Amino acid sequence: MAYFKIDNFSGIAPGVSPRLLSDQFAQTAVNIDFESGRLTPITTNSTVFTLQSSNRSSIYYYRDTNWLEWQEANVKAVPGPIPGDALDRLYWTGEEYPKMGTAATIVSGTSGYPANSYRLGVPAPANAPIISKSGTADEDQTPDDVAYVYTFVTAFGEEGPPSPASNVLERTDSETVTIPMPVSDHPSGNYNFGSGALKRIYRSNTGSTSTTFQFVAEVPFSTTSYEDSSASFALGEVLPSGTWIGPPDDNTSLYPDGPLQGLTAVANGVFAGFTGKRFCLSEPYLPHAWPISYRITLEEDIVAIGATGNGVVCLTNGAPYFVTGIDPSAMTAIKVDLAQACINPNSVVDMGNYILYAGPDGLCAVSGGEGRVVTEGLVSTKQWGANFNPTTYKAFRQENTYVAFWEDGGFVFDPRSDTAALSFIEYSGDIRGGYVNPKDGELYVILNGVIEKFKGGTQNKSLTWKTKQFVTPKPVGMSWVSVHAEDYPVRVKVWADTVLIADYSIAKSGASYTQTVTVPSGATTGTLREPIMRLPPVIGQVWEVEVSGSTIINEVCIAQSIDEIAAL
Repeated sequence: MAYFKIDNFSGIAPGVSPRLLSDQFAQTAVNIDFESGRLTPITTNSTVFTLQSSNRSSIYYYRDTNWLEWQEANVKAVPGPIPGDALDRLYWTGEEYPKMGTAATIVSGTSGYPANSYRLGVPAPANAPIISKSGTADEDQTPDDVAYVYTFVTAFGEEGPPSPASNVLERTDSETVTIPMPVSDHPSGNYNFGSGALKRIYRSNTGSTSTTFQFVAEVPFSTTSYEDSSASFALGEVLPSGTWIGPPDDNTSLYPDGPLQGLTAVANGVFAGFTGKRFCLSEPYLPHAWPISYRITLEEDIVAIGATGNGVVCLTNGAPYFVTGIDPSAMTAIKVDLAQACINPNSVVDMGNYILYAGPDGLCAVSGGEGRVVTEGLVSTKQWGANFNPTTYKAFRQENTYVAFWEDGGFVFDPRSDTAALSFIEYSGDIRGGYVNPKDGELYVILNGVIEKFKGGTQNKSLTWKTKQFVTPKPVGMSWVSVHAEDYPVRVKVWADTVLIADYSIAKSGASYTQTVTVPSGATTGTLREPIMRLPPVIGQVWEVEVSGSTIINEVCIAQSIDEIAAL
């Protein structure tokens, strides 16, 4: 006697012949959560916020209070790296230039956030100061050759790179040097040089082996001249910001590949980003400072980046790279032996210890210096390109699964079990963007001008799961089909040699079940003691069963005799 029973369910593997699938794999799997091994339907969404406009493509939940929204599709927002930051600094890329803001600027007004922002980075003064001196030289002191630079400091305390060095004068401690800092040298642009902003003056000081610029004084930003009469021994700290230029911005003469993109937090307070072939890093805990010496040029244009436990993965138009090191000044780029370009920046998802992204041959994973195509053996290259929309879908991490959306649908790659599960999801509309909240691990998506919590509703979606093709050694007649579910109704379909021979719907009322028959035609509704249904007298060698419904399904079985069903 022959019977087939499934009580451990997995997803689809369309790259494998339906006859050769393992028993737990399916030909069809839609709207299913496979975490428990049962067929569990995913839930509907719930609306959490109405956006200012239906054209929004990026969102971020700021301070667990306010939704920020952007029209641009690839905005990456990262909170400031300083613990307990009273200003609640936020940094982002993806608009016309890298930006930052605080609670006072971002949520100013009653709606439509971010309301205001500043340019990320602090510019240098435009010109070298032309210094002059006054007073009488001390004839008993050997004069020093001195030059000056000065820097701008924002109201947030961010110091920028120095001005060009001034002309050189001979000076003794009895003489006073005047350092002009005219308004004409102030930068234009959206920088925070309001109340609390400063200028810092530094003077060259020659030691036994080198010359350095050391701190002289700081003055309000509006000050246009300073008179220095400090003795050489009274100078302060060495200029720290000599290399602290801002990130790549909209200055096309300096950055023909455009402004910094893909802002990402790395370990130890370092931020990362990219433009063209250049991978860029910030000073630790100083997101406004991006030294040129911290930049690495790769062989191909960078498409997206993602941080892992011990470095950063750079996905390019060619092979991936893994950038690693203990300090941003000494990072090394290692080419990963994986000939899979990133064909869609919106496909890149940080899964914790590895990065998933869409390559030309399938879904790819990179961890450290190693990479592989994780859908190899599940999906053929041809099926990947034809059925999974790899160049256009938008992907996110949700409950440690990889969720991808295209218009009216998408797929889920679930790596949580020993056998990774791949399934489709049905969706009505076009997901324009999304955000994964690290505080609750939930995915929030943009749909039809509102933000919805993915799987946040109370209603179950209708799932569908179709078995592999079970092939018997010789043609047989399967007489019974059963399905065990947590609730009902459940629909069951059975095929023999690819012909649909049965289409039943089972409902439950009290302790009894009601069977409604669609195929074969002409059959009538009946009452059942258990969810076990007789099949039409058909002989076949290839058998398939499909179950669907909005409830958890624990088991499905098809057998030749009722005794086999009962014994199971």
